[in-house]
Amino acid sequence: MDYQLTITPPGQPPAHQHARGLLGGQVDIHLDPETLTGTARRAGATVGTFTLTPVEQHQLATVDTAAPDHVAHGYTIRDLNRAARAACVSNRTATLDFTLRHNTAWSAIAEHLITAEQQPTFHDLVCAGSQAVYEDDRAAQRMYGVTTDRNSGRVVLRPRFTAYWATAPADPPDEVIADRMAVDQILRTLPENQRQAVVALAVLGDYQKAADSLGLTYKAFVVRIGRARKAFRVLWFAPDAAPRQRGTDRRVASRAGISDHCPQGHEFTPENTTRQHGRRGRICRACKRGRDAARRQGKQELAVAV
Repeated sequence: MDYQLTITPPGQPPAHQHARGLLGGQVDIHLDPETLTGTARRAGATVGTFTLTPVEQHQLATVDTAAPDHVAHGYTIRDLNRAARAACVSNRTATLDFTLRHNTAWSAIAEHLITAEQQPTFHDLVCAGSQAVYEDDRAAQRMYGVTTDRNSGRVVLRPRFTAYWATAPADPPDEVIADRMAVDQILRTLPENQRQAVVALAVLGDYQKAADSLGLTYKAFVVRIGRARKAFRVLWFAPDAAPRQRGTDRRVASRAGISDHCPQGHEFTPENTTRQHGRRGRICRACKRGRDAARRQGKQELAVAV
C-alpha cells in the first residue's frame, strides 16, 4: 500500500513535500498507527503535524496487445523508454556514460517485464532498471581499480586490476618463447665442438676461461667460436641474409687492449656509448654532455660580457 504524506507546519497551509526540505532539518516522528496522523518534533518542540492518506494503485488501461509497440502486461515501448530514463535519473552516483546506463536499464526493464507472471507496477520497472545500472557501475569501478567498499572512490592496486592494466612487456610472450625455442633448435644443428664453445662462453662469460675449460688455446677458441657464431647467424636470420656484424665483443675487449672506460673513467655501456659518422672509435655520452654544457655556458658568459 502506498501513502501520500501531507505536512502542516505551524501557521502554514498543508503541503505535499519532502519532510526535511519543508521542516528545515532532521526531526523526530511520532505516528499514531490507528489514525495515521502524527507530529514532528525537533529539540522537544513541535515543528509540524502530518497525515498519511492511502493511495490506491491504479492499473494501466487495457491496450491493444496486437499494437506494434506493445511489449507485455499492457506496457509499450514508450513506457519502457520512460522507465529506463527514470532509472538513469534516479541513480545519481553512477559514473558511466548516460547512453550506457540507459541501454543497461532498458535491457533490465524489458527482461523484468517479459519474465513477470503478473503485471508489475511502473515503480517496479524503474527499480529493476536502477538496480541493473547500479550493479553495472560497481563492476566497472572494480575493473578500473576503484574499491566498492565503504571507502568508495579510493583507487587501489588490486591483483586483477594490476593484471588487466599493468604495462605489457616490451616483447610479446609468444616472441620470447619462439626465440628460446629457436636458440635450442639452432644449437642442436651445430657441430659438437662448436656447440660446446658457445655453451662454455655463455656460462663463463670470458674467452680465456671458456678456452681453459675446453682445453684449448685462446686463439683456437676464438677461431671455433667465430665459426659457431657465423653458422648460428645464418640459421637465425634464415631465410633472409644475415646482416653485417659490427662492433667488438665486450668479453674480449680487455684482452685485445681496448679499454672499457673512457679517459675520464666513464664506463662504455650501451647506454653511454655512441658513434659519429666518419669518425672511428667510440664516444662517451657523459663526456659529450659535459662538453656541450661547457660550450653553452661559455656562449652565455660571452653574451653577458658583450
